[in-house]
Amino acid sequence: HEPFIPLGGEENDLPYEGEIVYKDDVGAICRCWNWREAQRTMLTEQTKHAFLCIESIDETRNEVLYQALEELASSIRRHLGGTVKTHIVDIHHPEISITD
Repeated sequence: HEPFIPLGGEENDLPYEGEIVYKDDVGAICRCWNWREAQRTMLTEQTKHAFLCIESIDETRNEVLYQALEELASSIRRHLGGTVKTHIVDIHHPEISITD
């Protein structure tokens, strides 16, 4: 089980056995199908690096997913001056390694 303190929480709330989580080397950063965010990775005005995700469980709607990814990336570039890297995680590519 990956350690996880939810946004606004103070106590470790371990993911369920077999639950899908997004994690880094320290622990889970997001769980419960992307609606439960971690306190330690919350976005602030001082945030320099961020992990944002969009989920789609219906592969017949991949075009909508790709469009949403592009719109999010475009908004980040335009409004925040950020750089964006996108990755798709699926059954054929179940994990990615994110580096600077």
